[in-house]
Amino acid sequence: MKRLITATLFLAMGLMGCASHFYQVKGNLIHIYLEKPEAQTVSFVSSKDGYQLHQAEKIDSVTWLVRMPVGLEFTYFYIIDGIAYVPSCRFKEKDDFGSENCIFIPDM
Repeated sequence: MKRLITATLFLAMGLMGCASHFYQVKGNLIHIYLEKPEAQTVSFVSSKDGYQLHQAEKIDSVTWLVRMPVGLEFTYFYIIDGIAYVPSCRFKEKDDFGSENCIFIPDM
């Protein structure tokens, strides 16, 4: 039974695919990158503007990019092919729906 559970977890992780997530501050913009090669559509959603969808731009065969104005702290997540996705991030908080969101904290 333990082997079946372990195999199922590895299969699920493989189907979800790995994603790398990082950002760079360039001038007055935050460039937020997500490496998700198998994605067809990626949207970025943040508290910065009331959780409006921002379509990410695919900048190469692997990487998606969203640019946001630098400012105060905000929470965020992605919508990848219609499914909410919270990447691995340093700071997270619980949301009102029982999930988590990443937190962007300037200068950290």
